[in-house]
Amino acid sequence: MKEQILFLTLCLGLSTRLLMAQQDPLLSQYQFNQLPINPAYAGVNDVTSFDLQYRSQWGGVEGAPTTFVFSGNSSLFENKVGLGLSLVHDEIGINKNTDFNLTYAYELEVANNTTLSFGLQTGLLSLQYDFSGLTLEDQTDEDFINANDGLTKVNFGTGLFLGAEKFYLGFSIPRLLKVTEDIGENTGERYNRHYYFTGGLIIDNFQTIKLKPYTVLRSAEGSPLSADLGINVLLADVIWGGLFTRNFNTYGISAFLNLDNGFRLGYTGELTSNDAPASTFSTHEVSLGIDLELFANQAVSRRYY
Repeated sequence: MKEQILFLTLCLGLSTRLLMAQQDPLLSQYQFNQLPINPAYAGVNDVTSFDLQYRSQWGGVEGAPTTFVFSGNSSLFENKVGLGLSLVHDEIGINKNTDFNLTYAYELEVANNTTLSFGLQTGLLSLQYDFSGLTLEDQTDEDFINANDGLTKVNFGTGLFLGAEKFYLGFSIPRLLKVTEDIGENTGERYNRHYYFTGGLIIDNFQTIKLKPYTVLRSAEGSPLSADLGINVLLADVIWGGLFTRNFNTYGISAFLNLDNGFRLGYTGELTSNDAPASTFSTHEVSLGIDLELFANQAVSRRYY
Protein backbone atom coordinates (compact mmCIF):
# COMPACT_ATOMS: atom_id res chain seq x y z
CA MET A 1 0.00 0.00 0.00
CA LYS A 2 2.85 2.37 0.84
CA GLU A 3 4.34 1.81 -2.62
CA GLN A 4 1.05 2.68 -4.29
CA ILE A 5 0.72 5.90 -2.29
CA LEU A 6 4.27 6.93 -3.15
CA PHE A 7 3.69 6.27 -6.80
CA LEU A 8 0.37 8.14 -6.86
CA THR A 9 2.15 11.10 -5.27
CA LEU A 10 4.74 10.96 -8.07
CA CYS A 11 2.02 10.93 -10.72
CA LEU A 12 0.26 13.88 -9.14
CA GLY A 13 3.53 15.75 -8.98
CA LEU A 14 4.05 15.26 -12.69
CA SER A 15 0.53 16.15 -13.70
CA THR A 16 -0.49 18.97 -11.34
CA ARG A 17 -0.23 22.22 -13.22
CA LEU A 18 1.78 24.33 -10.83
CA LEU A 19 4.44 21.79 -9.90
CA MET A 20 7.60 20.63 -11.63
CA ALA A 21 7.79 20.26 -15.40
CA GLN A 22 7.80 17.00 -17.33
CA GLN A 23 11.24 15.39 -17.67
CA ASP A 24 12.77 13.36 -20.49
CA PRO A 25 12.14 9.61 -20.24
CA LEU A 26 14.96 7.66 -18.68
CA LEU A 27 16.88 5.22 -20.91
CA SER A 28 20.02 3.14 -20.37
CA GLN A 29 21.01 1.83 -23.79
CA TYR A 30 22.81 4.73 -25.43
CA GLN A 31 25.91 2.67 -26.23
CA PHE A 32 24.95 1.99 -29.86
CA ASN A 33 22.23 4.57 -30.54
CA GLN A 34 22.49 8.13 -29.29
CA LEU A 35 20.13 9.63 -31.86
CA PRO A 36 17.20 10.07 -29.39
CA ILE A 37 19.33 12.51 -27.36
CA ASN A 38 21.76 13.95 -29.94
CA PRO A 39 20.88 14.95 -33.53
CA ALA A 40 24.59 15.11 -34.41
CA TYR A 41 24.73 11.30 -34.12
CA ALA A 42 22.86 10.94 -37.44
CA GLY A 43 25.10 9.28 -40.01
CA VAL A 44 28.26 9.00 -37.88
CA ASN A 45 28.66 5.27 -38.56
CA ASP A 46 28.39 5.59 -42.39
CA VAL A 47 25.48 3.13 -42.62
CA THR A 48 21.69 3.14 -42.58
CA SER A 49 20.54 2.10 -39.12
CA PHE A 50 17.18 1.28 -37.56
CA ASP A 51 16.65 0.72 -33.84
CA LEU A 52 13.79 -0.27 -31.55
CA GLN A 53 13.93 0.08 -27.76
CA TYR A 54 11.45 -0.75 -25.02
CA ARG A 55 11.87 0.02 -21.34
CA SER A 56 9.66 -1.12 -18.46
CA GLN A 57 10.53 0.50 -15.13
CA TRP A 58 9.44 -0.77 -11.71
CA GLY A 59 7.51 -3.70 -13.15
CA GLY A 60 4.51 -4.74 -11.08
CA VAL A 61 3.72 -1.20 -9.90
CA GLU A 62 0.52 0.20 -11.41
CA GLY A 63 1.21 3.26 -13.55
CA ALA A 64 4.96 2.69 -13.61
CA PRO A 65 6.96 4.28 -16.47
CA THR A 66 7.16 2.55 -19.84
CA THR A 67 9.03 3.92 -22.85
CA PHE A 68 9.07 2.96 -26.53
CA VAL A 69 11.66 4.32 -28.97
CA PHE A 70 11.94 3.97 -32.74
CA SER A 71 14.76 5.68 -34.61
CA GLY A 72 16.53 5.52 -37.93
CA ASN A 73 19.42 7.40 -39.50
CA SER A 74 21.54 7.28 -42.62
CA SER A 75 24.66 8.86 -44.14
CA LEU A 76 24.48 10.51 -47.56
CA PHE A 77 26.56 12.61 -49.98
CA GLU A 78 29.88 10.79 -49.48
CA ASN A 79 28.99 10.32 -45.81
CA LYS A 80 29.18 14.05 -45.12
CA VAL A 81 25.46 14.46 -44.38
CA GLY A 82 23.39 12.54 -41.89
CA LEU A 83 19.59 12.38 -41.86
CA GLY A 84 17.45 10.74 -39.22
CA LEU A 85 14.18 10.51 -37.39
CA SER A 86 13.19 9.47 -33.89
CA LEU A 87 9.91 8.71 -32.16
CA VAL A 88 9.79 8.41 -28.37
CA HIS A 89 6.55 7.51 -26.57
CA ASP A 90 6.62 7.60 -22.79
CA GLU A 91 3.88 6.75 -20.29
CA ILE A 92 3.89 7.28 -16.54
CA GLY A 93 0.70 7.28 -14.53
CA ILE A 94 -1.83 9.52 -16.26
CA ASN A 95 0.86 11.09 -18.49
CA LYS A 96 1.26 9.97 -22.12
CA ASN A 97 3.96 11.92 -23.90
CA THR A 98 5.25 11.64 -27.46
CA ASP A 99 8.31 13.28 -29.01
CA PHE A 100 8.86 13.12 -32.79
CA ASN A 101 11.90 14.65 -34.48
CA LEU A 102 13.58 14.93 -37.87
CA THR A 103 17.35 15.37 -37.66
CA TYR A 104 20.10 16.75 -39.89
CA ALA A 105 23.85 16.51 -39.30
CA TYR A 106 26.91 17.68 -41.21
CA GLU A 107 30.26 15.96 -40.68
CA LEU A 108 33.75 17.45 -40.91
CA GLU A 109 37.02 15.52 -40.78
CA VAL A 110 39.14 17.27 -38.16
CA ALA A 111 42.01 14.76 -38.02
CA ASN A 112 42.94 11.36 -39.40
CA ASN A 113 39.93 9.07 -38.79
CA THR A 114 38.39 11.68 -36.47
CA THR A 115 35.20 13.54 -37.39
CA LEU A 116 33.15 16.32 -35.83
CA SER A 117 29.41 16.38 -36.57
CA PHE A 118 27.06 19.31 -36.10
CA GLY A 119 23.42 18.37 -35.67
CA LEU A 120 20.04 20.09 -35.78
CA GLN A 121 16.56 18.73 -35.30
CA THR A 122 12.98 19.91 -35.34
CA GLY A 123 9.83 18.16 -34.28
CA LEU A 124 6.75 18.03 -32.10
CA LEU A 125 6.55 17.44 -28.35
CA SER A 126 3.11 16.24 -27.25
CA LEU A 127 2.23 16.12 -23.53
CA GLN A 128 -1.12 14.46 -22.81
CA TYR A 129 -2.94 13.75 -19.53
CA ASP A 130 -5.76 11.31 -18.80
CA PHE A 131 -7.38 12.74 -15.66
CA SER A 132 -10.01 10.01 -15.74
CA GLY A 133 -7.30 7.74 -14.38
CA LEU A 134 -7.33 9.60 -11.07
CA THR A 135 -9.69 8.91 -8.17
CA LEU A 136 -10.40 12.31 -6.62
CA GLU A 137 -11.77 12.90 -3.14
CA ASP A 138 -13.20 16.20 -4.38
CA GLN A 139 -14.96 15.55 -7.69
CA THR A 140 -15.58 19.30 -8.06
CA ASP A 141 -11.88 20.24 -7.97
CA GLU A 142 -11.63 22.95 -10.64
CA ASP A 143 -7.93 22.28 -11.18
CA PHE A 144 -8.96 19.00 -12.83
CA ILE A 145 -12.48 19.78 -14.13
CA ASN A 146 -11.24 22.81 -16.11
CA ALA A 147 -7.86 21.34 -16.98
CA ASN A 148 -6.83 20.77 -20.56
CA ASP A 149 -6.00 17.18 -21.44
CA GLY A 150 -2.66 18.15 -22.98
CA LEU A 151 -0.82 20.27 -25.49
CA THR A 152 1.47 19.89 -28.48
CA LYS A 153 4.37 22.24 -29.25
CA VAL A 154 6.98 22.60 -31.97
CA ASN A 155 10.54 22.37 -30.68
CA PHE A 156 14.12 22.45 -31.92
CA GLY A 157 17.37 20.80 -30.81
CA THR A 158 21.07 20.83 -31.50
CA GLY A 159 24.18 18.82 -30.72
CA LEU A 160 27.84 18.06 -31.41
CA PHE A 161 29.47 14.66 -31.79
CA LEU A 162 33.21 13.99 -32.00
CA GLY A 163 33.94 10.45 -33.15
CA ALA A 164 37.13 8.48 -33.73
CA GLU A 165 38.08 4.81 -33.91
CA LYS A 166 38.76 4.54 -30.18
CA PHE A 167 36.72 7.27 -28.51
CA TYR A 168 33.67 9.50 -28.79
CA LEU A 169 32.37 12.67 -27.13
CA GLY A 170 28.94 14.20 -27.48
CA PHE A 171 27.07 17.24 -26.21
CA SER A 172 23.45 18.05 -26.99
CA ILE A 173 20.33 19.98 -26.10
CA PRO A 174 17.59 17.92 -27.79
CA ARG A 175 14.83 20.45 -27.09
CA LEU A 176 15.94 24.07 -26.88
CA LEU A 177 12.56 25.60 -26.08
CA LYS A 178 10.88 25.37 -22.72
CA VAL A 179 7.20 24.50 -22.83
CA THR A 180 4.90 26.64 -20.71
CA GLU A 181 1.15 27.01 -20.43
CA ASP A 182 -0.98 29.81 -19.05
CA ILE A 183 -3.29 28.70 -16.26
CA GLY A 184 -5.52 31.61 -15.30
CA GLU A 185 -3.22 34.31 -13.98
CA ASN A 186 -0.33 31.89 -13.56
CA THR A 187 2.10 30.21 -15.93
CA GLY A 188 2.88 26.53 -15.48
CA GLU A 189 6.06 24.92 -16.79
CA ARG A 190 5.30 21.75 -18.73
CA TYR A 191 8.83 20.95 -19.94
CA ASN A 192 12.32 22.20 -19.00
CA ARG A 193 15.40 22.26 -21.20
CA HIS A 194 17.72 19.21 -20.86
CA TYR A 195 21.47 18.94 -21.46
CA TYR A 196 23.37 15.73 -22.28
CA PHE A 197 27.05 14.87 -22.31
CA THR A 198 28.27 11.45 -23.48
CA GLY A 199 31.75 9.98 -23.68
CA GLY A 200 33.39 6.62 -24.24
CA LEU A 201 36.85 5.15 -24.73
CA ILE A 202 37.84 1.91 -26.46
CA ILE A 203 40.77 0.12 -24.81
CA ASP A 204 42.20 -2.75 -26.88
CA ASN A 205 45.51 -3.40 -25.12
CA PHE A 206 44.43 -6.97 -24.43
CA GLN A 207 44.75 -9.82 -26.89
CA THR A 208 41.25 -11.26 -26.77
CA ILE A 209 39.04 -8.57 -25.22
CA LYS A 210 38.26 -4.88 -25.54
CA LEU A 211 37.09 -2.55 -22.77
CA LYS A 212 34.79 0.44 -23.13
CA PRO A 213 34.37 2.73 -20.13
CA TYR A 214 31.62 5.27 -20.78
CA THR A 215 29.50 7.96 -19.18
CA VAL A 216 26.17 9.69 -19.80
CA LEU A 217 25.53 12.94 -17.91
CA ARG A 218 22.03 14.45 -17.84
CA SER A 219 21.06 17.84 -16.52
CA ALA A 220 17.66 19.53 -16.50
CA GLU A 221 16.95 23.00 -15.20
CA GLY A 222 15.51 22.69 -11.73
CA SER A 223 16.65 19.07 -11.30
CA PRO A 224 19.89 17.55 -9.94
CA LEU A 225 22.61 16.23 -12.24
CA SER A 226 22.26 12.56 -13.16
CA ALA A 227 25.32 10.51 -14.12
CA ASP A 228 25.69 7.02 -15.60
CA LEU A 229 29.13 5.48 -15.18
CA GLY A 230 29.82 2.09 -16.71
CA ILE A 231 32.21 -0.28 -18.37
CA ASN A 232 31.60 -2.86 -21.08
CA VAL A 233 33.77 -5.80 -22.09
CA LEU A 234 33.81 -7.08 -25.69
CA LEU A 235 34.35 -10.83 -25.95
CA ALA A 236 35.21 -12.59 -29.23
CA ASP A 237 34.44 -9.34 -31.03
CA VAL A 238 30.73 -10.24 -30.81
CA ILE A 239 29.33 -10.11 -27.25
CA TRP A 240 29.39 -7.05 -25.02
CA GLY A 241 28.80 -7.48 -21.29
CA GLY A 242 28.86 -4.68 -18.77
CA LEU A 243 28.08 -3.09 -15.43
CA PHE A 244 27.00 0.46 -14.65
CA THR A 245 25.69 2.71 -11.92
CA ARG A 246 23.44 5.75 -12.01
CA ASN A 247 24.22 8.23 -9.24
CA PHE A 248 25.48 5.30 -7.14
CA ASN A 249 21.94 4.41 -6.10
CA THR A 250 20.92 2.42 -9.18
CA TYR A 251 23.01 -0.46 -10.51
CA GLY A 252 22.64 -2.35 -13.74
CA ILE A 253 23.92 -5.15 -15.95
CA SER A 254 23.89 -5.11 -19.73
CA ALA A 255 24.53 -7.51 -22.59
CA PHE A 256 24.69 -6.84 -26.32
CA LEU A 257 25.05 -9.16 -29.28
CA ASN A 258 26.70 -7.50 -32.32
CA LEU A 259 26.93 -9.68 -35.42
CA ASP A 260 28.92 -9.16 -38.62
CA ASN A 261 25.73 -8.72 -40.64
CA GLY A 262 24.88 -5.57 -38.67
CA PHE A 263 22.26 -7.16 -36.44
CA ARG A 264 22.19 -5.99 -32.79
CA LEU A 265 20.30 -7.26 -29.77
CA GLY A 266 20.59 -5.76 -26.30
CA TYR A 267 19.29 -6.19 -22.76
CA THR A 268 19.68 -4.13 -19.58
CA GLY A 269 18.42 -4.92 -16.08
CA GLU A 270 18.51 -2.46 -13.19
CA LEU A 271 18.46 -2.70 -9.40
CA THR A 272 17.49 0.38 -7.38
CA SER A 273 18.88 0.59 -3.86
CA ASN A 274 16.95 3.64 -2.63
CA ASP A 275 13.27 4.05 -1.71
CA ALA A 276 11.87 3.63 -5.22
CA PRO A 277 8.60 1.68 -5.57
CA ALA A 278 10.56 -1.46 -6.50
CA SER A 279 13.93 -2.50 -5.11
CA THR A 280 14.59 -5.65 -7.14
CA PHE A 281 15.58 -6.26 -10.75
CA SER A 282 12.17 -5.06 -11.94
CA THR A 283 13.41 -2.53 -14.50
CA HIS A 284 14.18 -4.01 -17.91
CA GLU A 285 15.19 -2.52 -21.24
CA VAL A 286 15.54 -4.38 -24.53
CA SER A 287 16.69 -3.18 -27.92
CA LEU A 288 16.81 -4.49 -31.47
CA GLY A 289 18.79 -2.85 -34.25
CA ILE A 290 20.24 -3.40 -37.69
CA ASP A 291 22.81 -1.67 -39.94
CA LEU A 292 22.29 -1.76 -43.70
CA GLU A 293 24.22 -0.72 -46.80
CA LEU A 294 21.54 1.14 -48.74
CA PHE A 295 23.45 4.03 -50.32
CA ALA A 296 26.82 4.73 -51.94
CA ASN A 297 29.91 4.75 -49.67
CA GLN A 298 28.11 2.88 -46.90
CA ALA A 299 29.76 -0.19 -45.39
CA VAL A 300 28.55 -2.34 -42.51
CA SER A 301 31.45 -3.04 -40.16
CA ARG A 302 32.14 -3.71 -36.51
CA ARG A 303 31.39 -0.56 -34.54
CA TYR A 304 31.83 0.33 -30.91
CA TYR A 305 29.27 3.11 -30.44
